[in-house]
Amino acid sequence: MHPREVYGFMVQAIIPRPVAWVLSDNGTGNYNLAPFSFFNGVTSRPATLSISIGKKRDGSKKDTWRNIEDRSHFVVHIAGADMAGLLSQTAASLAFGESEVDANHVPLTHPFGWPLPRIAPAKIAMLCQRHQIVEVGEGPQGLILGRITHAFVEHVLVGQDNDGSMTLSAAGLNPLARLGGDDFAAIGTPFSVSRPD
Repeated sequence: MHPREVYGFMVQAIIPRPVAWVLSDNGTGNYNLAPFSFFNGVTSRPATLSISIGKKRDGSKKDTWRNIEDRSHFVVHIAGADMAGLLSQTAASLAFGESEVDANHVPLTHPFGWPLPRIAPAKIAMLCQRHQIVEVGEGPQGLILGRITHAFVEHVLVGQDNDGSMTLSAAGLNPLARLGGDDFAAIGTPFSVSRPD
């Protein structure tokens, strides 16, 4: 298969994928904001996530990759399904240094003690610091490993399990999931399946 066909197969077969809506510092007094769906958790000790970021058509690194490489800190948001239109708009290609935040009037808030702002209406935001960038494949892709140093969770999502462990309401978050092509999905109705001891 041609590499483009392989990509098409993967993004339609590996579904649904969580979406990392990543805010990073352009270094020019404004912020880059872009969604990535090759994204997941890696380990909880220490809390680490991964985002795979490709290159632009001209072969240069995408702005998010470049910003994380140069300035280390970035914020990963989990967007609700109600934010799909805005999230999609921030995927547009802008010249380096131009801000998707400014172009789309994305409301930000500046948490105390965080070096970067977060998207105000996002119910979950994780402040990350670059741990490592590994170049993978023939592109190559930049596999960004980020340590989660702080997290914001909207209080309405937080609950407790029978044993007192924290729970987060998946239904309350209603996270946006990526499918193939231009397709997205919401999670629908969550259900539980008992696991063996």
